[in-house]
Amino acid sequence: MTRSATDKAFSRKAALVDIFLVIAISALAWASELALADRLPWGEEGRGVIAVLTGSGSAVWLTLHRGRSLSALGFRKPARWWTLPFWAVGIMTVFVLAQGAAATLLGGLFDFPEPDFSRYGYVRGNLAAALSLGLVLPLTAAVPEEVLYRGFLIERLTCLTGNGRGGRVAAVLSQAVIFGSIHFQWGIGGVLFAAVMGAVWGFAFLLCGRNLWIVILAHSTAHVALVAQLYSS
Repeated sequence: MTRSATDKAFSRKAALVDIFLVIAISALAWASELALADRLPWGEEGRGVIAVLTGSGSAVWLTLHRGRSLSALGFRKPARWWTLPFWAVGIMTVFVLAQGAAATLLGGLFDFPEPDFSRYGYVRGNLAAALSLGLVLPLTAAVPEEVLYRGFLIERLTCLTGNGRGGRVAAVLSQAVIFGSIHFQWGIGGVLFAAVMGAVWGFAFLLCGRNLWIVILAHSTAHVALVAQLYSS
């Protein structure tokens, strides 16, 4: 067996091990959160925070443990920092258009439900709660989710599917399905909503040279927009 073939086989094995470990750790954190639900300081609206923070933390640890730097997860200095807001606006625009297209296409097949955001009902008309949630979500959701799903999972899945165009597309779509499924608390509509977001964010991550700062900013912007919508609804 050649050196390159050996390295490729090890890379796939390491990728599978890392994915399994992160999923297992996240699942244990989720189970622990359910068991301690009555003792946690946040309510139903905060469920899943421990799991995503633990999952992203384990992804960072595994990356460093493999002897790689944080740039492997996408923490790279942009060529021009001032372009980040324009990237974020562009990604948000594509996401809105993709969401509308998905609703139109799937609406012809079945009743396309709206995402269930009732767990955030306390934000409606409550400015203090809206400001608090708008500040907290980027730190507890946008950053760790981008690290876990775009930075870590796309890179590891690409090791399995190959770095060709087809392999990259398969990796992005796979992580989008996983990303959508973990938002099951938003109902079927929310799962589809998050899956479309995961696909758009994933392709944007690759198109911008695997720069995580760009998709983190776009994700944070989406959260702020959602909080503003919930507040005014």
